Amino acid sequence: MMDTTLHVYETPYETVTSDNDEHVRLVAEIPAIQRLPIGERLLLARRRRLEQVTRYERSLRREAAAAAAEYRSDAAGRRGRPTVRFASAVALLEAVRRRDVNEG
Repeated sequence: MMDTTLHVYETPYETVTSDNDEHVRLVAEIPAIQRLPIGERLLLARRRRLEQVTRYERSLRREAAAAAAEYRSDAAGRRGRPTVRFASAVALLEAVRRRDVNEG
């Protein structure tokens, strides 16, 4: 029985440095893929799609973690300070409205 396992696909995607490199690699694999039986092509396509979805989900988790860390650092930096500051004229008008003699 002939071994149809292609070791060309064993390269992890993390080693690909750009989309162009990945495209070049995929184009180079086309002749080998064309020689595969239909069933194996389908399995290969399913595996690649699963890897693609996994990479996408991992990137979403990384982005969410980075956004959460940025939010936490921003929130920590704002503690103890008012987030809205008004001009002194506005503060004076508000004190007059409250009839605050001391304008505290």
